[in-house]
Amino acid sequence: MPAGRDDNGGFTSGASRRRFPSLTIPGIALLLLITSAACRAKPAPGVLVIAIETPPRGFDPRFSTGNSKSARIMQLLYDTLLVKDKNFDLVPSLADRFSESDGARTFTFHIRSGVRFHNGKPLTSADVKYTFDSLLSPELKSPIRGALAGITRIETLDAETVIFHAREPFYTFAGNLPAIGIVPEGSGAANIDAPVGSGPYKFVSYREGEPLKLEANPEYWGGAPLIPGVEIKVITDNGTRQAALMSGEVDLAYNAEFDPETTRALGGRRGMQVLVGPGTNIAHLGVNLTSPLLSRAKVRQALACSIDRGAIIHSLLRDQARRADSILPPEQWAFEPGTTAYDFDPEQARRLLDEEGLGDPDGEGPQSRFELTLMTSTNQLSRNIGAIIQDQLRRAGVRLNLSSLEAATLLDKIGKAQFDLYYLISVGGNQSTDIFQFVYHSRFQDSDFNDAMGKLRGSADPPEMKTLFDRIDAILSRKEYCPDLEVQELAARAAAMDWRSEAPEKKQTHLRIGSLLTDRGGANRSRYCNPAVNSAILEAERVDDRAAKRILYSFIQKTVSIDLPQIYLWYPANVLIATQRVGSIEIEPSGSWFFIRKLTLNER
Repeated sequence: MPAGRDDNGGFTSGASRRRFPSLTIPGIALLLLITSAACRAKPAPGVLVIAIETPPRGFDPRFSTGNSKSARIMQLLYDTLLVKDKNFDLVPSLADRFSESDGARTFTFHIRSGVRFHNGKPLTSADVKYTFDSLLSPELKSPIRGALAGITRIETLDAETVIFHAREPFYTFAGNLPAIGIVPEGSGAANIDAPVGSGPYKFVSYREGEPLKLEANPEYWGGAPLIPGVEIKVITDNGTRQAALMSGEVDLAYNAEFDPETTRALGGRRGMQVLVGPGTNIAHLGVNLTSPLLSRAKVRQALACSIDRGAIIHSLLRDQARRADSILPPEQWAFEPGTTAYDFDPEQARRLLDEEGLGDPDGEGPQSRFELTLMTSTNQLSRNIGAIIQDQLRRAGVRLNLSSLEAATLLDKIGKAQFDLYYLISVGGNQSTDIFQFVYHSRFQDSDFNDAMGKLRGSADPPEMKTLFDRIDAILSRKEYCPDLEVQELAARAAAMDWRSEAPEKKQTHLRIGSLLTDRGGANRSRYCNPAVNSAILEAERVDDRAAKRILYSFIQKTVSIDLPQIYLWYPANVLIATQRVGSIEIEPSGSWFFIRKLTLNER
């Protein structure tokens, strides 16, 4: 976002209480519907009732972090070695201090003394080792195993000291830790549905179709929660969830996917609190750079100039978002305010397309310069956003077809680059500078290469290894990966090695090439390739000085704002709706649930 620019409708740096005094006809109808709902059971004294919109899927951090509802609930159940502060820096939590050494190959954590699990067992370094050993175990098949694959050994010096060793510099290791709660040594599959952690709340019970029940941990090392009990109800229907809030059956809903107009209407209701604060999730259009048309930078820039973000934010989102021109939120320490911004400018869009030889065949007539397809989820708000962008691009002479897909299908097609454009909101990852290597670093997308590397990693049979060596050498000789001098030098070295006498060295060289080509860029869905950006990402990982890092991150953000592998739109606001029964509310830009521990109840 350019310096001084603020299209967020008056957001402050913290959560702000806002009233919406004017109601539209749909808003009045909504309130009439809600107030006519039958009387519902009120929460029990000392119990906070929270509504969520989709069911959680387990509560074990080794398996369940991919489900956003499970991830938030686990913030109440578990402690993690590190957490992010309000500026998204990593700070001690369960580990009261930590250090990194040996060129980011060794990580030492000193565990806070006196911490106990909910079952009374002391939490020690053995539990930390067990948690990560099980995560790395092939038998466990944890979905986050790949993110930690660089760790080769974990040792415990004593009950309070644990050391992680990596095979090579593992610059992004620490960034994974705020999402990984520590489980007791020996925890099996039962921990998924009956979790035991050391966090501020203890698990009591949960069956699908019934509320999830938690109780306060009075011995929590960070201070006992102020509310004795929490119930979390899954209410999938928006209207039912609204009615439950209005009737007082539910105390609180946070980022619960309400339509912005519904939030506006609820803000004008006596007895309700609506808190709207700056969020960090990033709404964006992904652009497929393998498309001959979209591989042209001026075409992507023209699309960006054709979108009136301000109109969408104000009219459709009801100012419950703020404009974005960078993947990082402004609160992040490395945020660069001087990126190229694409203001709504249809004339500039038409000029850029004309320069690319993509003239409008009939001027203001119905014919288009070219056609594209925008994929969205089936969420109604996403579809509405797609329809508005469709109309805005039409004014620049671009015909935009819309395709709404179920989430699993949408993500599958995006991962395979089977799209022109997609609309998504990415959650959480952009709070860390690790997002640069995740989204912008090139990743060699070749299934044959990945298959051969996977087999080579586990092979010790000479004839089989020779076959794999030949496959990998042939793939690398085509140089279809993003240009990389180190990879080219290693590939030439490996190709010259004799597989009989130098098999171990050849194998290690191939595996090193594999890590260089595939260990980063896990979400480079656009197939973005810029060697200068790759180099800046690697250099930023290696330097320790924050000022030097900031210069490199500034270069990355400025470069990608011109290249536009993604077109950034806005940061959706964090929206919390609560009854007057709830007090001491302080939400953070991260959207975490940590604030729940400090809530109070106004019992009358």
